[in-house]
Amino acid sequence: MRCARPGFVSVIGSPRVQIRMSAMSTRATPDRIDASRAALIVYDACRRALTPADPARRAAMRPVLDAWVALIGACRARAVPIIYTTPVSRADGADVVLLPTDLSVETGVPSLTNCVEGTPDAGFPDEIAPRPLDYVYLKRRPSAFYGTGVAELLRMLRRTALVIGGGATNRGVETSVREAFSMDLDTVVVRECCWGGDGAAHAYSLDKSMKMYARVRTLAQALAMLAVPTVR
Repeated sequence: MRCARPGFVSVIGSPRVQIRMSAMSTRATPDRIDASRAALIVYDACRRALTPADPARRAAMRPVLDAWVALIGACRARAVPIIYTTPVSRADGADVVLLPTDLSVETGVPSLTNCVEGTPDAGFPDEIAPRPLDYVYLKRRPSAFYGTGVAELLRMLRRTALVIGGGATNRGVETSVREAFSMDLDTVVVRECCWGGDGAAHAYSLDKSMKMYARVRTLAQALAMLAVPTVR
């Protein structure tokens, strides 16, 4: 089969027949977030992560919490649905993942470490606590979608775009962003709302791997994108 000219594909068995392919635009909405079709996923921004008991860790996480306050406030102002996930497992550990991954063997840390369901750690800091109209989902695996009902909610709300942040960046957030791409969801990742225990992995995820599946933006950029009026 001959190579077709750019923008065309040859049909096997019919070399003279060429079908024009519609070029997919990669410049759909680079400068704005369409509030009418977007939803915000507050990925695992629970007390254990953002307001830990250790004073030094709490101080280190304060900028992330402040970024969430700003982003959630902006989304509320634009009537963007806000979806919270929190990582939980049963107190008896019956649903805990203990698979022998390379990293778990090397570090001695289980492949998945959730909060205990129903404990204060699994809740959210007062500054970003869910409101009655928000959506809260318990999450037992890394993806924001697997076994949660979030994908079904997005379909019900007819939302085809996501704004997301959370932690760990290179684990659950990236897992969710990759899955969102497979679901044809237009995703924006907000840098300052992400965190991770491994600085190099956190940076690589934001600067390299997630850029294949989403637009990665600073908080200031995301707020500006939300402020652009929706074009009808």
